[in-house]
Amino acid sequence: MNGHRYPVMISRRTWSRALLLGTCLVAGAARAQLAQIRCAGPPSAPVAAARAPAREPTVKDYEQILRRQPRSAHDYYDHGVLHERMGEHTSAILDYTQAIGIEPCLAQAYERRGAAYASLGQFERALKDLDESVRIDANSASAYVNRGATYEAIGQNQRALADFSQAIALDPQSANAYLRRGGSFELTGELERAIREYGEAIRINPNEAQAYFFRGRTLIRQRQFERALDDLDQAIRLDPRDAKAHQSRAAVFAAIGDHARSIQDYSEAIRLDARYALAYQGRGDAYTRTGQPERALRDYTEAIRINPKNAYAYYSRGLAHAGKRDYQRAIEDMTEAVGLKPDFAPALRQRGMNYRKLDQLDRAVADFDAAIRFDARDTVALNELAWLLATSKQAEWRDGKRAVELARSACNLSGWKVPGLFDTYAAALAEAGKFEDAVKWQEAALESAEFARTQGDGARARLQLYREGKPYRAP
Repeated sequence: MNGHRYPVMISRRTWSRALLLGTCLVAGAARAQLAQIRCAGPPSAPVAAARAPAREPTVKDYEQILRRQPRSAHDYYDHGVLHERMGEHTSAILDYTQAIGIEPCLAQAYERRGAAYASLGQFERALKDLDESVRIDANSASAYVNRGATYEAIGQNQRALADFSQAIALDPQSANAYLRRGGSFELTGELERAIREYGEAIRINPNEAQAYFFRGRTLIRQRQFERALDDLDQAIRLDPRDAKAHQSRAAVFAAIGDHARSIQDYSEAIRLDARYALAYQGRGDAYTRTGQPERALRDYTEAIRINPKNAYAYYSRGLAHAGKRDYQRAIEDMTEAVGLKPDFAPALRQRGMNYRKLDQLDRAVADFDAAIRFDARDTVALNELAWLLATSKQAEWRDGKRAVELARSACNLSGWKVPGLFDTYAAALAEAGKFEDAVKWQEAALESAEFARTQGDGARARLQLYREGKPYRAP
């Protein structure tokens, strides 16, 4: 949800159930009379607090419209709505334009044409049409929702919030308006307010799958995984074909360590949407965690094929190559990631680690320095550079004083709780000639049973060197 994004307009299935779409398909005559009133006199009255929801249109409704040759403004409008719902936004715009040509004061046609322009990323045209729709009918809640969504898409979040709030004032039972206002709060990091808005949408319409999905997604950001699972389960029960809901639930399963169910949900998301790059990437991560590197590589490659601008997919594939000790291909992928996102500190750090494996220490140091420059709290980059400067077998790269500073920073950032960082700190102290302190911190590292079990032999050998007044040299 970063940067400019095309809005999810209410003409699509998940936003339209309680708005104009169902009505326009089954009550054309009533709507025609309403439009004439709107154009002839004052705006329509605000929506009452309680109302019966519009019926969801059926395939038969669509077939009837397709067989009907448009003659009136409302016929063209109906065709436009149908084209829009089918994702044919350019055709919808042509239909709405015909409707406006016949009836220039048809507010709904301006609104829907604006929504179609926004779906194509033509935001200036969208706002011009939506402004006109609101001018003609200042009491149309759906027009404010669509204009708010367009403002949100171009980063004007305060205007978006104002429009969503106005829609709610006009129609307190608009679940869509609460959903959109919740999305605006989520964008600004006001997660508790977003959750309350989604809850209100659910209260109004307990069968709105998207409200559960959005609330579940927000709960993931708060790491409230149990509550998120409950909401995503409900979203999928209401709409089993929502690939994004399956992808989000897969991410929750991954976070709680249930990788089998995570893979299952990612696979279902891919079945529903074969071009869902994020699902391939997530499944690749799950395969990596379960020791299936070949499957992981295939999924990362597919994610890149679908979206070659995704720096994170290159980064993930680079990690997989490094896990197979294919350091050159790992470097190539990390280079692609950095090319797409120059401040991508983890990719710079990982590329540096791979350069170090290939003894290209000048490049390794440069990458570690760059990673730290972009993220001074990256304890891994601090530790890696400190280790290289403390233990390199090439004298020109050793710098005990800086190694001590870097290692101490890593320990400070971690609260002096990570034995592996003590190991590096001890090596740096030894390189700086402070052998008594080096012994102290190497012994502290070995007090950890887990560290002693996994790194004990090498750590004890280094301890003996420090006791003898000798620094450690990496092989």
